[in-house]
Amino acid sequence: MANHVRQQVREAFATLLTGLPTTGARVYQSRIYPLDDSELPCLLIATNQEDISALDPGSNPALERQLSITVTAVAKANSNLDDTLDTVIKEVEVAANSNLSANTLANLVKGLTLQNLEIGINGDAEKPVGQAVMTFNTTYYTQASAPDVSI
Repeated sequence: MANHVRQQVREAFATLLTGLPTTGARVYQSRIYPLDDSELPCLLIATNQEDISALDPGSNPALERQLSITVTAVAKANSNLDDTLDTVIKEVEVAANSNLSANTLANLVKGLTLQNLEIGINGDAEKPVGQAVMTFNTTYYTQASAPDVSI
């Protein structure tokens, strides 16, 4: 059995964002432990919010799933922090939008739109870091009995 489509989407988005000029291979999914300086700048990807509605009645309805994908760019707090975060944001936006003209995240979703962006400083890390939290919204469909297959 395949993984839940939500996990497949998160993994496909992580693959899409791996290798960008500023963050390189430092792309982590659902990371919960502190980051070392050597791991910055990086991207953290999570799928924490999903709204689901049945499209038809019955015992195995088709489900429309509105998924929020959060991409958090994390960089060291230094004199050019804003420039670094803006560069990472630009790279993520270009990568996400270049994928739209081809197949959208391995044909798992029906579009991908940047909905929100918040930039700030986080003092919870070992050293203060800047963060840019980008929220992308997407839609995908499954049958109720098969959450591992995108339709």
